[in-house]
Amino acid sequence: MQEIFNYLAAGFMLWMVLDCIQRREHFVWIIIIILLPPIGAVAYFFAIKNRASAATSSSGGTLGTIIPFGKPVKKEVETEETLQLKELIKQFNKAYHYEKLGQVYIEQKNFDAAIPNFEEAIQRDSEMLEARYGLAKCLHGQGKFDEAATALEKLTAIDKKYDYGNAIFGLAECYRLDGKDEKALEAYGDVINSFHFFKAYYHYAHLLDKKGKKQEAIDYMKNIIGSSKDLPDYKLEKERFWIDEAYKFLRKNGIELA
Repeated sequence: MQEIFNYLAAGFMLWMVLDCIQRREHFVWIIIIILLPPIGAVAYFFAIKNRASAATSSSGGTLGTIIPFGKPVKKEVETEETLQLKELIKQFNKAYHYEKLGQVYIEQKNFDAAIPNFEEAIQRDSEMLEARYGLAKCLHGQGKFDEAATALEKLTAIDKKYDYGNAIFGLAECYRLDGKDEKALEAYGDVINSFHFFKAYYHYAHLLDKKGKKQEAIDYMKNIIGSSKDLPDYKLEKERFWIDEAYKFLRKNGIELA
């Protein structure tokens, strides 16, 4: 029984240490957790973890959910969640809480309210990649593609594969939508060299065609169709639109595939 208790205590301590690191709390808490087992971990749980978790989860929202880039919808809504996060900001003034408040607003597509919170989080912790990504999504949602690209450039300079490649993919999209074809080609090239996003292949091929590289464009469209034959059903359904668009491009250029 004692051995089981020791394992549980060790696991709980590790959980609290990892939580402390994630929240960017003062390193003194880590020392307390390690030097005063298990009392230090319990103290951290009630002083920091439990209090912050209650505030950020009481409304049932999923603050860390990544939502697609989209058009802004002006929606001035204060919820129990936003009010509690603002109260935590007043008490602790942590980058973590600014970032979480920004995520709540971004879920509402209230980009105007989200942006200053992400900016404040970045100011306080320049390595908070979630805040940089949130800022880029807001700017993209407002149609500020040049500014969104700048935010994503800084993010991908730190972690090129952030969000499983979606950050560098978003950067390519921003360049394309801002009319920066050369930069878009380079960024899409980075995407398709490491990830299998059919949308990236499609737009990369279209940009090649735009530059007069018709055969290269055709080859990439064929690549989409060839790769689709090995996809599982759920993935095939997800990529169906881009597969159909590749077929349309090829037919438009006089190429019929079986």
